[in-house]
Amino acid sequence: MLNRSYAELPSFYVYAEARQLDARRATPYPLEVYDITYMHFHSALELGVCMSGRGTCIVEGREYAFCEGDVQVIFPFQRHLSRSEGGGYSQWIWTYVNPLKQLGEWGVPDMPRLERLLYTHMALCGIIDRVRHPLAAELVRRVTLPGEAGARLACLHALIEELAAESAGLKALALRPEHAFVRLEPALRHVQQALDSGSAPAVSDMARACAMSPATLRREFVRVMGRSPRRYIQSCQLQKAGRLLLMSGEAITQIAQEVGYQDVSGFNRAFMSAFGVTPREYRRLGGVSPEGEA
Repeated sequence: MLNRSYAELPSFYVYAEARQLDARRATPYPLEVYDITYMHFHSALELGVCMSGRGTCIVEGREYAFCEGDVQVIFPFQRHLSRSEGGGYSQWIWTYVNPLKQLGEWGVPDMPRLERLLYTHMALCGIIDRVRHPLAAELVRRVTLPGEAGARLACLHALIEELAAESAGLKALALRPEHAFVRLEPALRHVQQALDSGSAPAVSDMARACAMSPATLRREFVRVMGRSPRRYIQSCQLQKAGRLLLMSGEAITQIAQEVGYQDVSGFNRAFMSAFGVTPREYRRLGGVSPEGEA
Protein backbone atom coordinates (compact mmCIF):
# COMPACT_ATOMS: atom_id res chain seq x y z
CA MET A 1 0.00 0.00 0.00
CA LEU A 2 1.26 3.49 -0.80
CA ASN A 3 0.06 5.77 2.01
CA ARG A 4 -3.56 4.63 1.79
CA SER A 5 -5.60 2.78 4.36
CA TYR A 6 -7.94 -0.01 3.30
CA ALA A 7 -10.85 2.18 4.40
CA GLU A 8 -9.95 4.74 1.73
CA LEU A 9 -9.95 2.31 -1.19
CA PRO A 10 -12.74 2.51 -3.79
CA SER A 11 -15.33 -0.26 -3.73
CA PHE A 12 -17.37 -1.87 -6.50
CA TYR A 13 -20.48 -3.99 -6.66
CA VAL A 14 -19.96 -7.54 -7.93
CA TYR A 15 -23.08 -9.57 -8.64
CA ALA A 16 -23.09 -12.88 -6.78
CA GLU A 17 -26.12 -15.07 -7.37
CA ALA A 18 -27.73 -16.47 -4.23
CA ARG A 19 -27.71 -20.25 -4.66
CA GLN A 20 -30.08 -22.94 -3.58
CA LEU A 21 -28.43 -25.05 -0.89
CA ASP A 22 -28.93 -28.37 -2.67
CA ALA A 23 -25.53 -29.00 -4.28
CA ARG A 24 -23.91 -32.38 -3.59
CA ARG A 25 -20.56 -31.47 -5.16
CA ALA A 26 -18.37 -28.37 -5.28
CA THR A 27 -15.03 -27.56 -6.90
CA PRO A 28 -12.58 -25.44 -4.89
CA TYR A 29 -11.84 -22.06 -6.46
CA PRO A 30 -8.27 -20.72 -6.63
CA LEU A 31 -7.94 -17.32 -4.96
CA GLU A 32 -5.68 -15.02 -6.96
CA VAL A 33 -2.59 -13.15 -5.79
CA TYR A 34 -2.66 -9.44 -6.65
CA ASP A 35 -2.08 -6.06 -5.07
CA ILE A 36 -5.10 -4.80 -3.13
CA THR A 37 -6.13 -1.57 -4.85
CA TYR A 38 -9.91 -1.79 -4.45
CA MET A 39 -12.64 -3.54 -2.48
CA HIS A 40 -15.93 -5.05 -3.61
CA PHE A 41 -19.30 -5.95 -2.14
CA HIS A 42 -22.29 -8.19 -2.87
CA SER A 43 -25.97 -8.06 -1.99
CA ALA A 44 -25.79 -11.69 -0.80
CA LEU A 45 -24.37 -13.25 2.37
CA GLU A 46 -20.99 -14.78 1.44
CA LEU A 47 -19.78 -17.88 3.29
CA GLY A 48 -16.48 -19.61 2.54
CA VAL A 49 -14.20 -22.46 3.60
CA CYS A 50 -10.45 -22.39 2.89
CA MET A 51 -9.53 -25.84 1.58
CA SER A 52 -5.77 -25.17 1.25
CA GLY A 53 -3.13 -22.45 1.30
CA ARG A 54 -3.03 -19.18 3.22
CA GLY A 55 -3.54 -15.48 2.70
CA THR A 56 -5.22 -12.29 3.91
CA CYS A 57 -8.85 -11.21 4.06
CA ILE A 58 -9.78 -7.53 4.48
CA VAL A 59 -13.31 -6.60 5.57
CA GLU A 60 -14.31 -2.95 6.05
CA GLY A 61 -10.69 -1.97 6.68
CA ARG A 62 -9.89 -4.79 9.15
CA GLU A 63 -7.30 -7.38 8.15
CA TYR A 64 -7.56 -11.10 8.93
CA ALA A 65 -5.00 -13.82 8.19
CA PHE A 66 -6.36 -17.16 7.00
CA CYS A 67 -5.05 -20.67 6.40
CA GLU A 68 -6.38 -24.12 5.52
CA GLY A 69 -9.51 -24.98 7.50
CA ASP A 70 -10.55 -21.41 8.24
CA VAL A 71 -14.03 -20.14 7.44
CA GLN A 72 -15.26 -16.74 6.30
CA VAL A 73 -18.47 -14.74 6.84
CA ILE A 74 -19.10 -11.59 4.76
CA PHE A 75 -22.44 -9.89 5.29
CA PRO A 76 -24.36 -8.18 2.47
CA PHE A 77 -22.85 -4.85 1.38
CA GLN A 78 -19.65 -5.24 3.42
CA ARG A 79 -16.62 -3.97 1.51
CA HIS A 80 -14.02 -6.73 1.31
CA LEU A 81 -11.29 -8.44 -0.64
CA SER A 82 -9.14 -11.54 -0.12
CA ARG A 83 -5.82 -12.56 -1.62
CA SER A 84 -3.53 -15.59 -1.48
CA GLU A 85 -0.03 -15.35 -0.05
CA GLY A 86 2.95 -17.62 0.41
CA GLY A 87 3.91 -18.13 -3.22
CA GLY A 88 0.81 -19.99 -4.43
CA TYR A 89 -2.96 -19.97 -4.71
CA SER A 90 -5.17 -20.80 -1.78
CA GLN A 91 -8.24 -22.88 -2.63
CA TRP A 92 -11.72 -21.90 -1.42
CA ILE A 93 -15.27 -23.12 -1.63
CA TRP A 94 -17.76 -20.25 -1.40
CA THR A 95 -21.51 -20.08 -1.37
CA TYR A 96 -23.77 -17.02 -1.63
CA VAL A 97 -27.17 -17.00 0.02
CA ASN A 98 -30.11 -14.65 0.58
CA PRO A 99 -30.85 -15.87 4.12
CA LEU A 100 -34.15 -14.08 4.66
CA LYS A 101 -35.61 -15.13 1.31
CA GLN A 102 -34.38 -18.72 1.46
CA LEU A 103 -35.27 -19.31 5.11
CA GLY A 104 -38.65 -17.64 4.60
CA GLU A 105 -39.43 -19.97 1.69
CA TRP A 106 -38.25 -22.91 3.82
CA GLY A 107 -40.76 -21.97 6.51
CA VAL A 108 -38.75 -20.52 9.40
CA PRO A 109 -41.15 -18.75 11.82
CA ASP A 110 -40.78 -15.16 13.11
CA MET A 111 -38.90 -13.76 10.13
CA PRO A 112 -39.02 -10.15 11.47
CA ARG A 113 -36.99 -11.30 14.49
CA LEU A 114 -34.50 -13.06 12.23
CA GLU A 115 -34.13 -9.87 10.15
CA ARG A 116 -33.45 -7.85 13.30
CA LEU A 117 -30.76 -10.34 14.35
CA LEU A 118 -29.15 -10.25 10.92
CA TYR A 119 -28.97 -6.46 10.60
CA THR A 120 -28.64 -5.18 14.18
CA HIS A 121 -27.01 -7.88 16.35
CA MET A 122 -23.96 -9.03 14.37
CA ALA A 123 -20.38 -8.31 15.45
CA LEU A 124 -18.46 -11.29 14.02
CA CYS A 125 -17.39 -11.27 10.38
CA GLY A 126 -14.36 -11.94 8.23
CA ILE A 127 -12.37 -15.01 9.30
CA ILE A 128 -14.17 -16.64 12.23
CA ASP A 129 -11.85 -17.72 15.05
CA ARG A 130 -12.28 -21.51 15.25
CA VAL A 131 -10.99 -21.67 18.85
CA ARG A 132 -13.15 -18.92 20.33
CA HIS A 133 -16.24 -19.65 18.20
CA PRO A 134 -16.12 -23.36 17.34
CA LEU A 135 -19.87 -23.85 16.80
CA ALA A 136 -20.20 -20.81 14.51
CA ALA A 137 -17.20 -22.00 12.47
CA GLU A 138 -18.64 -25.51 12.16
CA LEU A 139 -22.03 -24.17 11.08
CA VAL A 140 -20.36 -22.08 8.34
CA ARG A 141 -18.71 -25.28 7.09
CA ARG A 142 -22.01 -27.18 7.09
CA VAL A 143 -23.84 -24.44 5.19
CA THR A 144 -21.03 -23.90 2.67
CA LEU A 145 -19.94 -27.43 1.84
CA PRO A 146 -22.18 -29.65 -0.34
CA GLY A 147 -24.94 -31.62 1.33
CA GLU A 148 -28.68 -32.14 1.63
CA ALA A 149 -30.64 -28.90 1.22
CA GLY A 150 -32.81 -29.20 4.32
CA ALA A 151 -29.82 -29.84 6.58
CA ARG A 152 -27.93 -26.86 5.13
CA LEU A 153 -30.94 -24.54 5.59
CA ALA A 154 -31.30 -25.72 9.20
CA CYS A 155 -27.62 -24.94 9.74
CA LEU A 156 -28.07 -21.51 8.11
CA HIS A 157 -30.86 -20.72 10.57
CA ALA A 158 -28.71 -21.96 13.46
CA LEU A 159 -25.72 -19.95 12.15
CA ILE A 160 -27.61 -16.63 12.29
CA GLU A 161 -28.76 -17.41 15.84
CA GLU A 162 -25.25 -18.46 16.89
CA LEU A 163 -23.51 -15.44 15.36
CA ALA A 164 -25.99 -13.16 17.14
CA ALA A 165 -25.46 -14.97 20.47
CA GLU A 166 -21.66 -14.87 20.13
CA SER A 167 -21.87 -11.15 19.27
CA ALA A 168 -23.52 -10.29 22.60
CA GLY A 169 -21.46 -7.68 24.44
CA LEU A 170 -19.44 -6.77 21.33
CA LYS A 171 -19.81 -3.63 19.24
CA ALA A 172 -22.43 -4.39 16.60
CA LEU A 173 -21.56 -4.01 12.93
CA ALA A 174 -23.20 -1.16 11.03
CA LEU A 175 -24.88 -3.37 8.43
CA ARG A 176 -27.09 -1.81 5.76
CA PRO A 177 -30.43 -3.43 4.99
CA GLU A 178 -30.85 -3.67 1.25
CA HIS A 179 -33.88 -1.36 1.00
CA ALA A 180 -31.86 1.69 -0.15
CA PHE A 181 -29.78 -0.39 -2.53
CA VAL A 182 -32.25 -2.73 -4.16
CA ARG A 183 -33.56 -0.18 -6.71
CA LEU A 184 -30.02 0.39 -8.03
CA GLU A 185 -28.96 -3.24 -8.27
CA PRO A 186 -30.18 -3.67 -11.89
CA ALA A 187 -27.98 -0.73 -12.94
CA LEU A 188 -24.93 -2.17 -11.19
CA ARG A 189 -25.54 -5.57 -12.75
CA HIS A 190 -25.78 -3.88 -16.15
CA VAL A 191 -22.34 -2.29 -15.63
CA GLN A 192 -20.83 -5.66 -14.76
CA GLN A 193 -22.48 -7.44 -17.70
CA ALA A 194 -21.44 -4.73 -20.18
CA LEU A 195 -17.81 -4.86 -19.04
CA ASP A 196 -17.85 -8.67 -19.15
CA SER A 197 -18.87 -8.38 -22.82
CA GLY A 198 -16.18 -5.77 -23.57
CA SER A 199 -18.47 -2.77 -24.06
CA ALA A 200 -18.74 0.56 -22.26
CA PRO A 201 -21.92 0.84 -20.14
CA ALA A 202 -24.18 3.82 -20.83
CA VAL A 203 -25.90 5.79 -18.08
CA SER A 204 -29.12 5.80 -20.13
CA ASP A 205 -29.10 1.98 -20.20
CA MET A 206 -28.48 1.88 -16.45
CA ALA A 207 -31.49 4.15 -15.93
CA ARG A 208 -33.62 2.00 -18.21
CA ALA A 209 -32.65 -1.14 -16.27
CA CYS A 210 -33.97 0.50 -13.09
CA ALA A 211 -37.07 1.99 -14.74
CA MET A 212 -35.84 5.48 -13.79
CA SER A 213 -35.13 8.63 -15.69
CA PRO A 214 -31.40 9.41 -16.10
CA ALA A 215 -31.79 12.38 -13.73
CA THR A 216 -33.43 10.22 -11.03
CA LEU A 217 -30.77 7.55 -11.45
CA ARG A 218 -27.97 10.11 -11.02
CA ARG A 219 -29.59 11.52 -7.88
CA GLU A 220 -30.20 8.10 -6.29
CA PHE A 221 -26.78 6.80 -7.36
CA VAL A 222 -24.94 9.67 -5.67
CA ARG A 223 -27.07 9.27 -2.53
CA VAL A 224 -26.53 5.51 -2.18
CA MET A 225 -23.14 4.92 -3.82
CA GLY A 226 -21.46 8.22 -3.02
CA ARG A 227 -20.46 8.98 -6.62
CA SER A 228 -22.05 9.66 -10.00
CA PRO A 229 -22.90 6.79 -12.38
CA ARG A 230 -20.31 7.97 -14.91
CA ARG A 231 -17.56 8.10 -12.27
CA TYR A 232 -18.52 4.62 -11.08
CA ILE A 233 -18.41 3.26 -14.64
CA GLN A 234 -14.93 4.67 -15.24
CA SER A 235 -13.70 3.27 -11.93
CA CYS A 236 -14.95 -0.20 -12.90
CA GLN A 237 -13.33 0.05 -16.33
CA LEU A 238 -9.94 1.03 -14.96
CA GLN A 239 -9.93 -1.49 -12.12
CA LYS A 240 -10.71 -4.28 -14.59
CA ALA A 241 -7.91 -2.98 -16.82
CA GLY A 242 -5.49 -3.04 -13.89
CA ARG A 243 -6.27 -6.67 -13.19
CA LEU A 244 -5.88 -7.63 -16.85
CA LEU A 245 -2.49 -5.89 -16.94
CA LEU A 246 -1.32 -7.98 -13.99
CA MET A 247 -3.03 -11.28 -14.73
CA SER A 248 -2.67 -11.54 -18.53
CA GLY A 249 -0.14 -10.90 -21.27
CA GLU A 250 -2.60 -9.09 -23.52
CA ALA A 251 -1.50 -5.99 -25.40
CA ILE A 252 -2.49 -2.66 -23.85
CA THR A 253 -4.51 -1.77 -26.95
CA GLN A 254 -6.52 -4.98 -26.57
CA ILE A 255 -7.07 -4.39 -22.84
CA ALA A 256 -8.31 -0.87 -23.56
CA GLN A 257 -10.90 -2.30 -25.97
CA GLU A 258 -11.93 -5.03 -23.52
CA VAL A 259 -12.88 -2.44 -20.92
CA GLY A 260 -14.79 -0.26 -23.39
CA TYR A 261 -12.18 2.26 -24.59
CA GLN A 262 -11.91 2.57 -28.36
CA ASP A 263 -9.21 5.26 -28.10
CA VAL A 264 -6.02 3.88 -26.49
CA SER A 265 -4.65 7.38 -25.86
CA GLY A 266 -7.82 8.24 -23.92
CA PHE A 267 -7.43 5.01 -21.97
CA ASN A 268 -3.80 5.84 -21.15
CA ARG A 269 -4.76 9.32 -19.90
CA ALA A 270 -7.59 7.99 -17.72
CA PHE A 271 -5.38 5.22 -16.31
CA MET A 272 -2.57 7.66 -15.54
CA SER A 273 -4.99 10.00 -13.79
CA ALA A 274 -6.38 7.18 -11.62
CA PHE A 275 -3.23 5.20 -10.82
CA GLY A 276 -0.44 7.74 -11.13
CA VAL A 277 1.47 5.62 -13.67
CA THR A 278 0.93 4.55 -17.27
CA PRO A 279 -0.53 1.08 -18.00
CA ARG A 280 2.90 -0.06 -19.20
CA GLU A 281 4.59 1.09 -15.98
CA TYR A 282 1.83 -0.47 -13.87
CA ARG A 283 2.46 -3.84 -15.52
CA ARG A 284 6.25 -3.50 -15.20
CA LEU A 285 6.00 -2.62 -11.50
CA GLY A 286 3.65 -5.52 -10.81
CA GLY A 287 0.84 -3.25 -9.68
CA VAL A 288 0.83 -0.16 -7.51
CA SER A 289 -1.76 1.33 -5.23
CA PRO A 290 -3.73 4.15 -6.85
CA GLU A 291 -2.94 7.68 -5.80
CA GLY A 292 -6.57 8.64 -6.27
CA GLU A 293 -9.90 7.02 -6.92
CA ALA A 294 -10.88 6.64 -10.55
